[in-house]
Amino acid sequence: MFWFFTRGSDALGYWFMFLLVLLPVTTFILSLLVGKNDLGGRRKWLICIAFGIMYMLAEYATFRAANMAVLGRFLPPSFGMLPAGAVLSLLGLGIGSGLRRLAARRK
Repeated sequence: MFWFFTRGSDALGYWFMFLLVLLPVTTFILSLLVGKNDLGGRRKWLICIAFGIMYMLAEYATFRAANMAVLGRFLPPSFGMLPAGAVLSLLGLGIGSGLRRLAARRK
């Protein structure tokens, strides 16, 4: 979306809609479903790392890459975004696992 359907004036809207709303909500909901359905067993907790990396790379492959193209130099990824995505995923997994355990007790 960023590279094909946005112009320079759309950057703020893209940042708000995708990086602050859609990506975090999707991360939380998918993690919630993984936790609720116990997908992956004990290894399901590793998905937090994957979602953290995805969250960091979403910003890196859009805004950072555009800045690198304009500036003509390499910019490292902002690793501070990795924990943000991982925490969102961890919250979803925790709540989903709690819902699964609650449903199992009611049976």
